[in-house]
Amino acid sequence: MKGAPTVVVALAGLLLLMALAYAAAGIGTRAGEVTFDPGWPAQLDASAGSTISAVLGHLRLPRIAAAILVGAALAVAGLMLQGVSRNPLADPFLLGISGGAAMSVVILHAIPNLVEAAGWWLVPVAAFAGAQGATTLVLSLARGPGGRVTMLGLILGGVIINSFCAAVTTFLLTRFAPLKLRITTMWLAGGLGYIEWGQLALSAVIIAAVLVFVRSRAARLNAFALGEEGARLVGVDSRGLLTQTAWAASLLAGIAVSLGGLIGYVGLLVPHLVRLAVGGDFRHTLALSAIGGALLLLLGDTAARTIMSPQEIPVGVLAALIGTPLLLLLIRRELKGGP
Repeated sequence: MKGAPTVVVALAGLLLLMALAYAAAGIGTRAGEVTFDPGWPAQLDASAGSTISAVLGHLRLPRIAAAILVGAALAVAGLMLQGVSRNPLADPFLLGISGGAAMSVVILHAIPNLVEAAGWWLVPVAAFAGAQGATTLVLSLARGPGGRVTMLGLILGGVIINSFCAAVTTFLLTRFAPLKLRITTMWLAGGLGYIEWGQLALSAVIIAAVLVFVRSRAARLNAFALGEEGARLVGVDSRGLLTQTAWAASLLAGIAVSLGGLIGYVGLLVPHLVRLAVGGDFRHTLALSAIGGALLLLLGDTAARTIMSPQEIPVGVLAALIGTPLLLLLIRRELKGGP
């Protein structure tokens, strides 16, 4: 694949994503059996008022859109963090960004009737605020002599903040009523159901803006292959770019958590696999990571809602079950220094 033009690979990936999205919209369950209706667009006639029309318009299609957006957001966030840290194991979870977003949303749900009274917009706002707060704390902990953000400090700060957020989240969950506890726990395990179209539209706009931002700085991000000091020597404001990258990643992580809870491994594995395929140039890996993340999560979510029909597996759990052995293989490869 390294010899193929990136635009050809990206177009092929987009076509595959469109085909998978079309197929996923037609896959459902009926009487405990998995069914596939290739003519599902005809069922979207709102005037018909049928159950299948409501399921498609209010449940299945928003869920497919959410899987695409969350997968792309997580993969691009992981790509940026791995690129600037030169650590192939860096992702929003390692740096505590996702944990901060999740903690904020759980705090929101701990306040009785607040979300119901305010509306859907409060959840993404809380997730954004939590992600930004975690990023601020991590960056402050990571600053070494002279105010410089060090890579080691970034990772250690992320571990500390992540542990704190996990502790607060767990404490709050123990105070929830049984039904709310079950719903929140399922969401934290990775759940993409019951998402408003307005929330998806807002998320799509922010993700697109971050992608444009990252693409505009692709050449400068490539300089981090020389290390933070090396990037500074070739004229890149490494300190400012590192901070901007952390903020952009926190935005993407906040979106991902607000839509789908805590879903791991997508931001960890997809950028790594893309770099193995096409190299480390951000100008090539950005689009492919977004497409790859969307493909992976859409495929995973479709499997999660069908393989144990009529029950569902949280997509975050399925991602961990599949991603753990893949991650172990990648770590083994890194330790051995080759394929």
